[in-house]
Amino acid sequence: MDEDARAFTQHFTLGKLFKYVLPTIFAILIASVYGIVDGIFVSNFGGTTPFAAINQVSPIFMIIAAIGFMFGTGGSALVAKALGEGKKKQAEGYFSFFTYALIAIGVIGSVILWFTFEPLLSALGVTETMMPFCLTYGRILIPALTLFMLQFYFQSFLTTAKKPNLGLIFTILAGIANIVGDTILIGVLSQGDPTKAVSGAAISTAAGLIIGSIIPLIYFFSKNKSLLRLGKPMVSFKALAKACGNGSSEFFTNISGSIINIVYNSLFLYMIGDMGVAAFGTVGYVNSIFAAVASGLVLGITPLFSYNYGANNTKNLKNLYHKSTLIVIIIGIAATFLIEVLAQPLAAAFSHGDEALMQITLDGLMIFTLSFLFKGIPTFGSGLFTAFSNGKVSAIISIVRTLVFNMATVILVPIIFFIVFGSSYEAAFYGVWYSAVFSEFFAALMTIGYFKKYKKVYKYDD
Repeated sequence: MDEDARAFTQHFTLGKLFKYVLPTIFAILIASVYGIVDGIFVSNFGGTTPFAAINQVSPIFMIIAAIGFMFGTGGSALVAKALGEGKKKQAEGYFSFFTYALIAIGVIGSVILWFTFEPLLSALGVTETMMPFCLTYGRILIPALTLFMLQFYFQSFLTTAKKPNLGLIFTILAGIANIVGDTILIGVLSQGDPTKAVSGAAISTAAGLIIGSIIPLIYFFSKNKSLLRLGKPMVSFKALAKACGNGSSEFFTNISGSIINIVYNSLFLYMIGDMGVAAFGTVGYVNSIFAAVASGLVLGITPLFSYNYGANNTKNLKNLYHKSTLIVIIIGIAATFLIEVLAQPLAAAFSHGDEALMQITLDGLMIFTLSFLFKGIPTFGSGLFTAFSNGKVSAIISIVRTLVFNMATVILVPIIFFIVFGSSYEAAFYGVWYSAVFSEFFAALMTIGYFKKYKKVYKYDD
């Protein structure tokens, strides 16, 4: 067993496990910061409507990026399992095939979206004032859709290749490019022109994506010291289907999460107009930070579970399960406390002096953040069953969590608040914020039930 492979089978203390997954967490976190940095610059140099516009468009791109998550998590589970079984040639062949297939899908997707983008925006109810900014932002980023997918895809495989630190380095470089681009194109050159601010944000994001996806692609094509290298593909549509099945939970989590964001945007757009979308945009950014931390944790630990499952190392599986669960709980509590404390300065950062917008955003942050206490559990559960190649359970957790619990609560909770706390517009408005808390609570209970049901099957708990 070589040194890299041995690292997968070591006994992890709580500190060692957290240190191991930290580079992946930071990598996904920094990638999620792209949109936040864009939002800060656009809201302060472009205004509320352009800020609302990029938040209306962003879920569309995250739906596309979800394909990269699906290929990455599902594919890396198969590849890591093959490595654990000592089948290195098969592992590299699958990795190569999955990569080439993803690139082909990205190119086709870009062409389709280019011709359907404006009708899609109209169907989503984008206002006339927002439409020009949405089109400006989208037309620049649509050609970069493949890069969106590859960036998230390679984060999974850099961890599987035992090179999570490289993933962090690539993402940091991409983040620097994005921030520098925003500073120059928006902060200096836009000169208060909202259209230039929006286009500058899109160009900066595209520049970051080029670094975050092309450099890893070159790395895996070159001779390297990792466990994986791109080369001759092992063409197996059965393996591709299995990878997509394994990663379908991550796909549905991202795609349905984006759909839920669209629903929230539409509700707030109906209730209070562009200002409501802008307020939810800020809350959405904070939510994306936590989601990035939780996703980074899952991407970091999934290869460990897959490898030890393939090697039939039940002792390590039990240790990983207990330590990972504890980390998820700690992160949830810490994130909730931190955001509650920082809610006011966060709201101020995106309000550009608008007191009404700041108050709406502050209320949303204080309520919505309570969902973080529960949100990490279903995220971890979905990733755990993906690692065991149980795409069915993983997908059930994700689909029920988002398309059932989220959709049900965002409709029912405002109605209940409207009835119980007085037939007022304000009660329904607060109900929309609280719906996320109830949704994640129910999802956590469901996930715990699956943990108990399958603990003897995969031998990760007594």
